[in-house]
Amino acid sequence: MPVYRTADSIFFAVIGDYGDGSAHEMQVAEMVGKWNPNFIITTGDNNYPIGDWSTLMPHIGKPYENFIYNPDAPDSLKCHGAAARQQINRFFPATGNHDHYNDGSSLAPYLAFFSLPGNEQNYDFSWGSVHFFSVNTGARGEPTVGMDSCKHWLQHALAAAKEPFKVVYFHHPPYSTGEHGSSEQLRWPFKAWGADIVFNGHDHFFESFIPTANDEIPYVICGNSGNDRLYNKHFHKVDKKKFHITADNRAWGALKVYATAHQFKVEYYRTDKPDAQPGGVLLQK
Repeated sequence: MPVYRTADSIFFAVIGDYGDGSAHEMQVAEMVGKWNPNFIITTGDNNYPIGDWSTLMPHIGKPYENFIYNPDAPDSLKCHGAAARQQINRFFPATGNHDHYNDGSSLAPYLAFFSLPGNEQNYDFSWGSVHFFSVNTGARGEPTVGMDSCKHWLQHALAAAKEPFKVVYFHHPPYSTGEHGSSEQLRWPFKAWGADIVFNGHDHFFESFIPTANDEIPYVICGNSGNDRLYNKHFHKVDKKKFHITADNRAWGALKVYATAHQFKVEYYRTDKPDAQPGGVLLQK
């Protein structure tokens, strides 16, 4: 498990469903670049429409080159921005269903492009006070390495982590009111395993689920970071007795996250508005 930095406080960004080379993607990338976060995590669909070799650089490398250090990539796919000059990777994606569609169901372009920890599909790393766990939920919301082995890895990795905050992120959302709806098979006992928050994508909007009781953790969807089509919100029902739900499908955006040893704060921003929007999350230790 790589430890990238030890620090009293960190600031990272979350993007998702972004990689289609659209003007909206470039606007989000410009906004995030101006924030100058320590690093970026993604909630999947990094390379529309089919995870092809030809779209890796225009859809991922071009907008986010300053954050990507990929020394294991073929020479034609290596990024040469700030992260490469520093030799520090600052871009940690989760796989999305569209990343799997190359040649039917191949992640080969994705795996060749990124230089990530472990097997690059289910992996973890720490930065400052936060331990991160990225999970591959496959092309249909089922982990490609098998449900049981994936759950076993995550459960034990969470138990072994010592950082104050533990973040799990993957593509298919356990809770969503959007057009895709909830992937109920992924409602794993994250809180019991030690997680503090889960980030997802797949539905092309922003949505936060803040628990009304102590038996759950927050879930946040960030799926509006570039894909041209924004999805309808409140398309499917989620128990409002269990969560306070805030959703926005009016624009494109990303998340700012600040973390110390005692506080974890999530803010949602849109490209058309300079200020944080409703639906943020604040966790305290």
